[in-house]
Amino acid sequence: MDLIFPKRLEIELVSNCNLRCVYCPRRHLSDLSGFMALELFKKIIDEAKQYPETIIVLHRRGESLLHRNFTEILNIVAGKFKEVQIATNSTLLTEEKFEAITNAITFISFSLDAPAAYNQTRVPAKYEDVEKKILKFLEFNKGRVKTQASMVKTQYTPEENVAVFKEIWKDRVDRVRVYEEHSKDGVFGAINNPRETRKPCVMPSYEMLIYDDGNVGRCNHDWNGNPLGDIKTHTIKEIWTNAVYENLRGQHERLELTDPVCGKCDSWYPEMGTQGTGEVIEK
Repeated sequence: MDLIFPKRLEIELVSNCNLRCVYCPRRHLSDLSGFMALELFKKIIDEAKQYPETIIVLHRRGESLLHRNFTEILNIVAGKFKEVQIATNSTLLTEEKFEAITNAITFISFSLDAPAAYNQTRVPAKYEDVEKKILKFLEFNKGRVKTQASMVKTQYTPEENVAVFKEIWKDRVDRVRVYEEHSKDGVFGAINNPRETRKPCVMPSYEMLIYDDGNVGRCNHDWNGNPLGDIKTHTIKEIWTNAVYENLRGQHERLELTDPVCGKCDSWYPEMGTQGTGEVIEK
């Protein structure tokens, strides 16, 4: 595998969030309130644009649309990469943002819940309000950006609620996804139904996560691990090929996982392109 540069860059624009979802791993942390500096984002993109096949993901632990420079950020990244993704709780999805989103983003995921549970799980948002915002965007989008509606299967969402969610969204968006709940009891990456046979995870050779402060994490299931580097003082390429990353890759190859994050994670990816946990319905 070519390890010159990550195949996927997950860039956390915001670690803060305007919702208090009852099952979100955020509840196990107390200091998620940051916003990525615009100059740091520009530094990341200036290096990454040399690799236009890199998948850019503009979210992680918070709500990206909270960023005060959100539209400018989209303008910076627009047209530079083959694929740019984002996930949002959609509460801040306004018509003023539609044009910038459709110009820059290739895939947007709306994080929702079954209507019967939404108002209790996604506090203080209201399902009816969020649904209206999404439908307005879909009408504006006209198929330009690939769309997904996603929910997390928890104790609040029995199978009948999951079925209702699928029925509501399957003809409105390109893909419906139902995730398994993860990071229960503060163990990040742990899921209810782990796979029995552990295999090496591809993520240390595929994806780099950059937190809002420039520190580098392992992947999307690394919520607070010791950083593998700092983008403020090093380049992406320098960190991607450093001794810390090489050691982590070796642990996975040998299945000798002493890393405190990877060693407890059940959400490992056996190969690139796998969907991880949960069910996916394509239109």
